[in-house]
Amino acid sequence: MSSNRLFVFDMDGVLVDSEKTWMETEPRFLEEMFGWEIAKRIGDCVGVSIGEIYKKAIALGATVKKQAFDRLYDETAMRVYGRCAVSDGTDELVAYLLAHDWQIALLSSSPMLWINQVLPRLPWRDKLAVVLSLNEHKELPAKPAPDGYRFLLKELDASPKLSVALEDSNPGIQSAKAAGLFTIGYRQHLPDGYVQDHADATAENMRDVLAILSRGTIAP
Repeated sequence: MSSNRLFVFDMDGVLVDSEKTWMETEPRFLEEMFGWEIAKRIGDCVGVSIGEIYKKAIALGATVKKQAFDRLYDETAMRVYGRCAVSDGTDELVAYLLAHDWQIALLSSSPMLWINQVLPRLPWRDKLAVVLSLNEHKELPAKPAPDGYRFLLKELDASPKLSVALEDSNPGIQSAKAAGLFTIGYRQHLPDGYVQDHADATAENMRDVLAILSRGTIAP
């Protein structure tokens, strides 16, 4: 019988140290695609889906076709995920979760093509109950909307009061909290100057996450 406790990983900036690489790569990429003025006005992209970035660019006057935008973003993503590391201590955290009867899932705003660059590097990938790309499910609004988390809770018959989300970005934190999950703000890979807000607890690394769970305040 499956547990009604669910632990949900975000991918970028949580499972993998990709946010800083994106922060180094994305501004130049957006400027080349849309021009300096539009790229500047798009602003902070941490935790923002590529669909939302494109919508914002079009609203600001960009004329790049969506197909070209997606193709160029995919090419850039292959370089990003070829460089970024999996967060230290993730395997130990997952071993703890599985040993204590938690279901585990992955919820990301990234396209499935990008997620598939990371999954082969996770030795416990077959233990993921669900891998959900919001980009592939247009019926599910992007974070900070709670729809992705609500979908997972329903799909896995999990209780929000007994479930935990691990998110780094403010849109992700807002999404998980709005769905009723206890939300840990993961800080290890945050870009310099990024102000993380409103998490129920914070963790500097995966060992801190394990310590929060081990205290038993999340368990029924």
